[in-house]
Amino acid sequence: QSVRFSGSTSDFAGQDLTFTYHYDFGDDWTHVIRIEEWLSLDPLPRHAECTEGARARPPEDVGGPWSYADFLETIRDPNHEDHMSNLRWAGGHFDPDWFDIELINRDLRNTFRKNTSRRLHQPKPKPSGR
Repeated sequence: QSVRFSGSTSDFAGQDLTFTYHYDFGDDWTHVIRIEEWLSLDPLPRHAECTEGARARPPEDVGGPWSYADFLETIRDPNHEDHMSNLRWAGGHFDPDWFDIELINRDLRNTFRKNTSRRLHQPKPKPSGR
């Protein structure tokens, strides 16, 4: 069932709320979002904040979930014929287990600032012990 909503989330305060968010309809990224707890914040925050999470976001335009699984398979296998080209395409390094809440919250704070780069962070590779 599809429902259009115009209003404020405060209209639903206190209710168990689950909704579906579609990101990039062409690649079919579908997220189920559940509001687990409604907080009264004083003062209200000026921006969204991530309170917890896990793993890196997929690279932009990697395709849908199935293409992302293929991408991960190729970058994990140095002998795969597409290993180097996929790593280059992803910026030279991609760690699917990376998650840094401070950097994510910095990205969220900067989302609507006009004078800030829109770069989504991914860490640089750790130097090898050579």
